[in-house]
Amino acid sequence: MSPLTLLSQRIRPPLNASRFIALGVLWLAAGVGVGAVAWAYRDIIALLLNWTPALARGFALNILMGVVAMLAATVFGTLLGCLQVSLHRGLRQMAVLLTQLLRNAPWLVVVFLVMNLLPFEFQALDRWWQIPDWLKAALGLGLAGSGYVSEIVRGGIRSIPVAQWEAAASLALPRRKSLRLVILPQALRSMVPPWMSLYCAVTMATSLANLMGVEELMTSLQLHLTGQTRPDLLLPAYLYVFVAFFIYIYPISRYSRYLERKWSLYS
Repeated sequence: MSPLTLLSQRIRPPLNASRFIALGVLWLAAGVGVGAVAWAYRDIIALLLNWTPALARGFALNILMGVVAMLAATVFGTLLGCLQVSLHRGLRQMAVLLTQLLRNAPWLVVVFLVMNLLPFEFQALDRWWQIPDWLKAALGLGLAGSGYVSEIVRGGIRSIPVAQWEAAASLALPRRKSLRLVILPQALRSMVPPWMSLYCAVTMATSLANLMGVEELMTSLQLHLTGQTRPDLLLPAYLYVFVAFFIYIYPISRYSRYLERKWSLYS
């Protein structure tokens, strides 16, 4: 077994019989507690399960908005990040200014500006095309997240040794081609984990679209709650939304941390 493998493993004490029994009792007690709570709130749980198909459609829109927002943020942020390491002073300063402006702007304000600046519809190919509100909100989140992607790309490029640039220059490669073929492929390893963490943050921020009238998960939940006159339903309903986001976000977050530890170990 290699030393790197030994370093990556944690030394854990063996489980004896008493610890195994205590763990089993703990899980049994937790199961009994969950069962008791479920029985006490069985009518609320049944109501939430009845709402689940409609809430799932709203949550699917949250996921779609997160994917579209990260695509937009990746495209624009990668361009800004590459310009931050440009040899042209004017382009470099402009990219740094835009990056800092987008990073320090409130996401809700950016989403509000984009949704109000983009037209309701536009004309192309001899017809009118409507821009849905969810797409406007996703583009606003993508614009807000592009500043963070820019810093991720800039940091990834700066992490590559200068010798790689010199080796590419010795092969008579132009700077753009060196960046695209030599530097960026090596920098991907350090850029993917923070990019995944940013995707988690952007996906959670899609709930801001609720304030703009987009029919995502929070909007769907509030529409269902307006037909109820039960104050005791508010906490379980919002806890249900929390669990939905947690189940989707937590595995991605854990996997990004795993990749970060793995690749930093072998770097």
